[in-house]
Amino acid sequence: MYTLLDSCLDRLDIFEFLNHLEDGLKDHYDIKMLTYLMLVRLATLCPNAALQRLDRLIEPLRATCATKVKANSVKQEFEKQDELKRSAMRAVDSLLKIPDADKSPLMNEFMTQVKSNPELQSLFESIQKDASMTPTETTSMDLS
Repeated sequence: MYTLLDSCLDRLDIFEFLNHLEDGLKDHYDIKMLTYLMLVRLATLCPNAALQRLDRLIEPLRATCATKVKANSVKQEFEKQDELKRSAMRAVDSLLKIPDADKSPLMNEFMTQVKSNPELQSLFESIQKDASMTPTETTSMDLS
């Protein structure tokens, strides 16, 4: 799906693509990670379509950020959850760069939650700092 965004965007039904993207946001770890990359790319390539579906995209992002790992889980589970949160926050940052995204009540509510959670706020600020330093690296994916 990521390759479709680069190679034949003009032949895609972008709203059908977004339906599959929404499903990917609710899937397992590996699929979510790829879906977050696609969402970052989509926010750049088709901001209007992403803006129209913004409210439907926020809820799975919120769920990822709110998920807690059980205390007796192995270290790998904690690391996977941290990676998911970082990728979700990267996607949120990309969505916020779309003009008028900040007018969405759900987006504003979610950002209020992020700012009230020290862990998420720190993570989000780190991502914004990284994005301002290397803007092209966050939207590229090694396709080799």
